[in-house]
Amino acid sequence: MADVVVVHGIFANRSSRDEMRDTWLEALREGLRNVRFREADSLTIECVFYGHLYNDGKAGPSWQYEIGDLEPGLEQELLVAFAESVDDPAGDEVTKAGYAPRSVQWAIDFLQARKILGGTNARILGFVKQVARYLRDPEFKKKVQAEFSAAMETGPRAVVAHSLGSVVAYDWLRSNGPTSAKTLVTLGSPLGLRPVLRELHPYLDACPAPWPAGIDTWVNVAAKEDAVATVKKLDGLFAGRIHDLSAANSRGTAHDALVYLKNVRTCESLKVALG
Repeated sequence: MADVVVVHGIFANRSSRDEMRDTWLEALREGLRNVRFREADSLTIECVFYGHLYNDGKAGPSWQYEIGDLEPGLEQELLVAFAESVDDPAGDEVTKAGYAPRSVQWAIDFLQARKILGGTNARILGFVKQVARYLRDPEFKKKVQAEFSAAMETGPRAVVAHSLGSVVAYDWLRSNGPTSAKTLVTLGSPLGLRPVLRELHPYLDACPAPWPAGIDTWVNVAAKEDAVATVKKLDGLFAGRIHDLSAANSRGTAHDALVYLKNVRTCESLKVALG
């Protein structure tokens, strides 16, 4: 049995299940001790780990993606939507510089200039490709969802999902009926990006996306500095009330899972769920 099922997000292809379990558990325990949760040191977790599926089980070298590697359609739409969602105080300057708004080249130049995800083609395009593969590759999605199903057999009281993991968690929960988990906590989520939500809910323009089955409380924590969670408020996009909470991470660790796990907003929400 596990108290919490945890779900990782992007760039876990160089990690492992054991590394995730050890680091995530310690981060959660540290944060829960900070909010004086009496059972922090006995907390148990079960990991939804699927990072290895992105490199077919091989460690391999880092990606060397270039803009020409983006597939037409969803991948290009994701990149542009990602760039357009970033808060840009110099937006007028970008337009004057001659970039064509809504173009793929404009999007990559914009994200690089603002050092989003480190400002390298490989990481920016790697993010886009990892998200798009989950959404559009049926066999890949089936393997990820099977991993989630196995984790949920441990009977958790809550699900904590970071980054792309929030997409995975929502996708599974809305399709598999009520479970033992009554609380969903999403961290640094890209669920507010229109191309992402449209893939999950094609009728987005007509009605909100379905509520995840069996979940009583959904808390969404988004750091002001986190470019992946460009849409900070998810409430109103889904058929239920989402508690959107703001966090403040340093710019260098804005999307870091361990920083989110220790955050007081995350841990206060878990304290209520597990109390």
